[in-house]
Amino acid sequence: MDFRPGLSWEFLSREEIEEKSVRALRNHIRHVKEYSEFYRTHLSGVTPDDITDIADIAELPFTTREELAAHSSRFLGVPAPQVVETVITGGTGGAPLPFIFTASDLERIAYNHALHFHGTGITERDRIMLLLSLDRYALEGMAHYRGAVMTSANSMRVGIGVTEPEELRNNLRFFRPTVLIGNPSVLRAAALDCEEKGITTAGSPVAKLVCTDEGVYTRELKCNAMAQSIAALWGAEVFSLYSTTETAVAYGDCPVHSGLHAHPELVYTEIVDDDGKPVPDGTIGELVATPLGVEGVPLLRYRTGDMTFKVPGNCSCGRNSCRIGPILGRKSQLFTCNGTVVYPLPLTNALDSVEEVKDYLVILENDSGRADSVTIQVAAPPAALQKISAAIHEATGVHLQTLVSNIPTIQSLRKGNSKKIPILDRRESRQKVPV
Repeated sequence: MDFRPGLSWEFLSREEIEEKSVRALRNHIRHVKEYSEFYRTHLSGVTPDDITDIADIAELPFTTREELAAHSSRFLGVPAPQVVETVITGGTGGAPLPFIFTASDLERIAYNHALHFHGTGITERDRIMLLLSLDRYALEGMAHYRGAVMTSANSMRVGIGVTEPEELRNNLRFFRPTVLIGNPSVLRAAALDCEEKGITTAGSPVAKLVCTDEGVYTRELKCNAMAQSIAALWGAEVFSLYSTTETAVAYGDCPVHSGLHAHPELVYTEIVDDDGKPVPDGTIGELVATPLGVEGVPLLRYRTGDMTFKVPGNCSCGRNSCRIGPILGRKSQLFTCNGTVVYPLPLTNALDSVEEVKDYLVILENDSGRADSVTIQVAAPPAALQKISAAIHEATGVHLQTLVSNIPTIQSLRKGNSKKIPILDRRESRQKVPV
């Protein structure tokens, strides 16, 4: 696939994007009804011609993760010989699910990430160091790597196991990367390890940090404590990217840093309330994505379970595509405390803002079958406990039980997952928390 970012729909007017989206959605309905056994039943009585206006999409049924888990084989859109890649979801939204991709799907994923990288200003003159894993069946590392290659930038796959500062220093000296891609916690840990050995990361050629997995913005689209920390440590500009395995799409921000851009030729984006109704721009709701052009597991109106909002207006960067705010948390991970609904993002931002906190885990459990019991384990010195509690209360408006723990204990609770999972939800039955 030729990478020609100037042809992306995101540079068209809002009206032109909407017209093209209507045609794309008609073709998508035609495709899924023809190739997916699930949608032949799910969309019985629906025809492509039913979509005459962009608002008509709201009349179509949703697809849920529960349906994917229960009927996974019926979603497949290609025969087995066309499958070239199998991955497994991380399981943060439930039990891990296997997903398949065709060669065309992998090219599409690479194109999506290359569009994001181009949007940050990355060019063929850049040198990209990827601090991401390509193992454990994950899609993320492979997607970022293929996208980086598509931009024609020089790429170096380091992985997430960079624990020796000397090794990292040698890589920085030899490769002289201008861009680092990785989890913010990994990027911060790597820089701090170097600092302890007298290696100054802020003086390196690194100019951009592309962050995955963890959020780097507040609800107000300002850099959170983690973003401020890694920006200072590396002397670089921070960019965010959000993606999901199920939809095989990525939303990324630009140098204006006013929301994560969708690429409209690859995904149609909606934000809905508890009842599945569209909400106004700026209003928090659940992200619903319809990935376009997927062959292996095509989806229609997939409820991601992630809470965010559409950013109003057009971006001054010149792209007119839909933008979403930071992911405030999974809908299933919202909890109530003394009648207050707590979103995960302000809570995790507060914990990240306390320098003494080296790691943490928020544990959600049932209490008497009705209320939520919340315990926060922090790897921090006991003297910092009052400071941590104050930061949590200021961010959430509630007091939460906080216990001093240690990194090995917290990692053991994550059961070997290499990602920094901030929330462990042990509740047997999720309460429906109004948003």
